[in-house]
Amino acid sequence: MAIMDDIRRMMAERAAQGIGTGGGIFGATNQQGQPMGLLGGMKNINPNLLIGASIAGAGLKGIDPFSSILPSVAQTAQISKYLTPKIAKPFEAKNVKTGQKMFITNEMFAANPDLYEPIEKQPLVQMGKGETKYEEERGKQEAAKFGTIQSKAIQAQENLSQYDLIDNLSQNINSGFAGDLLLDVAKFGKRVGVNTDWLTNADGTLKSGIPAAESLQVLGVQIALDKIQKTKGSVSDTEFKTFLNTSPALSMSPEGITVLNNINRGLAKRDIEVANLASEWENNYGKLNNSAETPYGKKQTFDQFLNSWKEDPSNKLFNEEFYSNLENISNKNQNALNESTVESGGIKYKVITLEDGQQIVMKFE
Repeated sequence: MAIMDDIRRMMAERAAQGIGTGGGIFGATNQQGQPMGLLGGMKNINPNLLIGASIAGAGLKGIDPFSSILPSVAQTAQISKYLTPKIAKPFEAKNVKTGQKMFITNEMFAANPDLYEPIEKQPLVQMGKGETKYEEERGKQEAAKFGTIQSKAIQAQENLSQYDLIDNLSQNINSGFAGDLLLDVAKFGKRVGVNTDWLTNADGTLKSGIPAAESLQVLGVQIALDKIQKTKGSVSDTEFKTFLNTSPALSMSPEGITVLNNINRGLAKRDIEVANLASEWENNYGKLNNSAETPYGKKQTFDQFLNSWKEDPSNKLFNEEFYSNLENISNKNQNALNESTVESGGIKYKVITLEDGQQIVMKFE
């Protein structure tokens, strides 16, 4: 029984070295790197010893030793697999002496537990402590609001050059190109959400007999009023009312249409300015709904800040000279407006008569 004697001798030698006398089955390693568990380190045992022991055991049970060779080999392979500890993945830790971050193994940590400090992985997206479902939904709403502000700015940037179309039509209203220019303006109006069905056919062409001058007046007011309404909340209440009240009269003359276009351009630039303010607020304070100290002397959310900011005289859209000129042109054009419109229920309407006698009635304020 030389094989069994070899196994007994090996176990005795391990016990004499203090191996297998502590640390459970496999256990940790000692300072010399030796496994302290009962079976620790047996992954390096000669497999011939295990095969021989299995065959010898079969013989002691009265089983033909040679018939057990293959089962013994299979059993040995399985035992070797069980005795071979799984290699854990290295994990990130900080060397407390040097402050350096590194990847270490479980064995390295077990050998020097005071030298390393494991670094906990943080999730890519964290929900704040105690964040409720309500707060989560509010966060989504804020994200959507921020996205809307930025989208308006992108659209405004694209539209800035398009207002030149209206200027070109106004300056060439009596030329042979007026029809083509009017159609371009109508297409632009449709893109920004203005109803131009009264002006164009289903296939996108201009209706026959449309008078360019009167159509420009209506279309110019439609585009201006639409932009003014969409920018409400970004300009002062006084400016908002001024733009609404003067737009119809401004549209009655080429110089007034130029002023209207400048208002449109100013409102587009204001959309871009508000988007920049929103981005700056998020960068500094995290969320639009987070409060912060502002130049207006109190804790405010972004909406509250914007409301104070737009009413600040230093943030007017235009200077006093512009507003004075706007009022003068509007007053000068008031008689032409009254003569070319009809009023019903306190609302002014523009009646456009086509060449074939058909009339189109459009709200003009």
